[in-house]
Amino acid sequence: MRYTLAFILISAICAFSQERIIDTVYTNTHKVTYVVDTLNTATENGQSLETKSETTTAVKDTFGMSAPPNNLNKTSLLLIAQNLSFVLSYERHFADFWSFAIRFGYAGFDNMDIQKNTDAKGRIYTFSTPLILRWYWGRRNTGEYNHIDASGKNNIHPKSQIEAFLQAQVTPIYYNVDLHRDSSQYESKLYLKGMEFTAFYTFGIGANYCFQHFFFGSEINIGSYFKRPKFQEQISVSNSGNNTRLLKNVLVESSIAIGWMF
Repeated sequence: MRYTLAFILISAICAFSQERIIDTVYTNTHKVTYVVDTLNTATENGQSLETKSETTTAVKDTFGMSAPPNNLNKTSLLLIAQNLSFVLSYERHFADFWSFAIRFGYAGFDNMDIQKNTDAKGRIYTFSTPLILRWYWGRRNTGEYNHIDASGKNNIHPKSQIEAFLQAQVTPIYYNVDLHRDSSQYESKLYLKGMEFTAFYTFGIGANYCFQHFFFGSEINIGSYFKRPKFQEQISVSNSGNNTRLLKNVLVESSIAIGWMF
């Protein structure tokens, strides 16, 4: 009995005299170890003060509007509002605020579209490959999260961002034209069939809202043809408010995009 009491007494003395107390908290993603260090003490007015080290989860955005991108690559699908056509896009950052993009688009204009906007009948199909240089003039982190790795290092990762950009675009475009005009209704006869190649340029502005990988955005571009397609010179435009890529020298395109970053 005496030995048992002595053992308990010695254990209690050791417990109260230990220099470091360690407590570990487990979560569903990682563990955090808190250390209370009683070895390094300071004194004030002769009184011993305990120093304490602990982890913090507060994250402060120090970048303002100059935050680096979450990811260097973007793939997206754009919907062009003017003719309800879809465009596939791949974008690559070669610097934090500069990127290059290439897109692939296809659009068709059926007989109803042609008759609604011109004095001709028929169909036109287009295939375009826009090349884009983009400058991100502002990017801001709107959320971040902490990750503690196996070595105990605390890593801070951006969770969401808002970014705004200006861009210049050059678009080679192929037209597959099949148009005709009946001389019984119009003054002159028209029959156009074949392929035609031209290109146009635009300047635009837009913005993206980015999560860790998913993003959505919008942009608007305005520009003109380097050389107007020849078929446009042989038809009259009755309503120039629609399908600007098809009918006018001045092009206006607006679009929305959804995509994935990696």
